[in-house]
Amino acid sequence: MDKKELSYDKIAELLEKEDENKNKRKIKNDWVSKTATILSLCAWTIMLAVWTVLHLASGDRYIAMTASFGRWVFDMEPNLRFGWDRTLVYVAFILLLVSLATCVIAFLFNMRRMKRKTDKYKKSIFVIGGVTIIALVFFLIDFWSMLF
Repeated sequence: MDKKELSYDKIAELLEKEDENKNKRKIKNDWVSKTATILSLCAWTIMLAVWTVLHLASGDRYIAMTASFGRWVFDMEPNLRFGWDRTLVYVAFILLLVSLATCVIAFLFNMRRMKRKTDKYKKSIFVIGGVTIIALVFFLIDFWSMLF
């Protein structure tokens, strides 16, 4: 056997190193996993925007209690209103639908990634999806007459 020929042990060792490199490469996050994470963060951001818009849409934000008199007084600004702002309610409804669509797309990206036994579903997608669905149900119950 000359030096140029590889023995069985060396071939097995090279193949073993190649398998280790493949396993190390598969552990890294690929673009599909990163996209699912980014979409999940976008859904959380949209949900924060929904809560902000609903806070702005509520009509009782102009009522303040004065400490000196201990009674309720109304701010006499020209934009004083006691009901919900219909336009902002529509915006919140659209944002809820966008958040739900973002959750579904993130779930589809995460599902596409599930090829190996070590792959796991991202819990954040399920949590924000559940929060979005519950918020949408309560939103429709509260604002059905205003929306449709």
